[in-house]
Amino acid sequence: MTDNINTILAAHEENWTKLQAADKQAKTCGSMVGRYIKEPFADGYAIYRIAKENKKSVRIEVVKGLGDDWVIPYWGKQAIIAKAYAQQKLDQRDFWATLASKKAENG
Repeated sequence: MTDNINTILAAHEENWTKLQAADKQAKTCGSMVGRYIKEPFADGYAIYRIAKENKKSVRIEVVKGLGDDWVIPYWGKQAIIAKAYAQQKLDQRDFWATLASKKAENG
């Protein structure tokens, strides 16, 4: 049983690492495609990757293999949402990541 749990945890960690690497690369390139948004749901978050960027909207796809794998009922496994909303979610996540990084640097 311990081996099974360790396998699940290792896969979870690998999936997060890949998602974060793709997110970082997309951010560096100035693209929304490849970044992810976290939408609060139940006792956690549903994670969606931005798959396509249009002028006023983005297409998002749920990301699996990251824990609870929540799916927002009104979005389903994929949806088209307002680009401004997705940008707001990215900006919020980037703000908190920068703040945490500065706090870690300052001790």
